[in-house]
Amino acid sequence: MEWEAAGSTILEVVPPTLDSGLEGLYSRISRVRRLVSDGDFDAVNIPEIHDEENRNDQGIRTRQYSPRMQPRELGRRIQDELGLPVIINHVVSFKPIGALMDWIRETVAGYGIRNIVLVGAPHERKPWPGPPVPEANAAIRTEFGKESLKIGNICIPGREGSPIPESVRMEQKALSGADFFTTQIIYDPTEIIELRHQMVREASPARYCPILVSLCPVRRHRNLAFLRYLGVKIPDALEQELHALGEPECLERSLEILRSIQSDLIEAQGDPADVAPLGWNIAPVGQIPTASIRDLMARLSGSVRS
Repeated sequence: MEWEAAGSTILEVVPPTLDSGLEGLYSRISRVRRLVSDGDFDAVNIPEIHDEENRNDQGIRTRQYSPRMQPRELGRRIQDELGLPVIINHVVSFKPIGALMDWIRETVAGYGIRNIVLVGAPHERKPWPGPPVPEANAAIRTEFGKESLKIGNICIPGREGSPIPESVRMEQKALSGADFFTTQIIYDPTEIIELRHQMVREASPARYCPILVSLCPVRRHRNLAFLRYLGVKIPDALEQELHALGEPECLERSLEILRSIQSDLIEAQGDPADVAPLGWNIAPVGQIPTASIRDLMARLSGSVRS
């Protein structure tokens, strides 16, 4: 199925747990069907969930990890039943390059999925058997042309603890075959704005790769601890503001904050000749009500489709 990243809006959907069985699968597909029925989304983005280590000393995981369905299994069902293109994420660091290539061939030929986000190692504190992301990009691009497979990579604006600037990382990934990027969940637009300005100043080839910015509503203040666990940066001002609010007010305020973030990013986009247009990855982590996601899309719709 054809899908273009530039200016698109995609819905991130976490695969159901294996323990939930067919009931969990049908429930997940039903939720996706309700959310995409208005035509707001161009594709569905499915992350690959692993039992991760805490990435922040203030992060807390409130539920025990439970293994989940493979993204490509859920992706095939969504493409077949809902007729929407699917993007699946895959961590490349866990297995050697040969196993990765076998997985890619299976995914394209056996599952009909042609949009794949390659994700790097969870951390750099130990060596991993799999290749770095640029190496994986290059190997896959050698076998699959741009017309047959779109490759996405992850962008982490303001990446902490790395001696290599994010703009340089993105240039390496773009030169090795990346077509687009998705960001980590963000609550501050300034780092993305500065990153894009930097890429324009440096005439980086990565500036022509669309970036899909990940936006996540917050249902209650304590959900911020889990987002920190995943490595999401939470501004102190946002923490303090949401801490003072009850659940309905917290969710409402978070929707308005996301609208404001998107507005700031669109205003700072710059000349389309200099940089690819932004896209949007709506990533409702946790139990965000369907109505609230629809509410968010209504608030974003004036700028999403502009």
